[in-house]
Order: sequence, then structure tokens, then C-alpha cells
Amino acid sequence: MTGERGPLRAIVDTNLLVGALARPGGSSARILDHWRAGDFEHVASAATLREAELVVGARWVARIADTGARDALLAELRERSVMVDAPVLDELTLKDAGDRRLVEAAHAGGAGYLVTADREVLRMRGYGAVEFVTSREFLRTLSDRAG
Repeated sequence: MTGERGPLRAIVDTNLLVGALARPGGSSARILDHWRAGDFEHVASAATLREAELVVGARWVARIADTGARDALLAELRERSVMVDAPVLDELTLKDAGDRRLVEAAHAGGAGYLVTADREVLRMRGYGAVEFVTSREFLRTLSDRAG
């Protein structure tokens, strides 16, 4: 999907990556399907990839997701994400360092959306040009863009 200003960019929170693995037919998995289809570009930084590797690769995730699917998702994130250098944004007031890294990467990468289920992040609704949205809101955006 491309708009007049180039391709749609977004960053998907780690909590949704786990959700996609746990529920292959759920909204988080559908978002990843859109990414794989080229409907948007996924933005990442070294810090957000590290977080994904720690969380998605955690032992507790192995109880809810197939190891092969976890490994494949991590490889896809490394290979297909638009990698950015994300400077620290000192003014961010989010408590969780992982959430701050997501916002920093989204901002640095020109992403229009940070897709998350995290209520603290969603309460902020955005930072700069980055809108913080739920998976359902993002799926609606993708559907609207498709026409």
C-alpha cells in the first residue's frame, strides 16, 4: 500500500507479536499478514529487535507458541523491518523502557502508527506524527487505505 507520501509505516508492539503467535487467527496475526503482504512497512531499531528477541524467545512463550513460528517471526523482523537509528527522546514520560524504545523507533523511522495493546501507551494517543492505536484501529486504517 502506498499513499501520496510513500508507503505506510508502523511499528508493532512486542505484546502484539506474542498475541499473533498465541492466536494465529486473531487481529494481531492479521496485522502481521498485512505486513507480509506489503500493505505497510514495519519499523524497528536495534533496541526494539532486542526486546522482541527477549520476549518472543522467552521460555514462557514456548508454552503458547510453536518454536518454529517464533523463530520464523524473529527472522522476518530482522530481515524485513526498516531499520532506523533511534535517538533517545528524554521528554517521553512512559514508565517502561521498552515502550519508550518503540516510540523512539517509530518517531525516527517516520512511522505513522505504533500498534499496541498497552493501556499506558494508548492513553498518550501519540507522539509527534506517530499515532498510538489498537490492533483493531490499525486494521480499520489498513482497510480504509485499501479502498
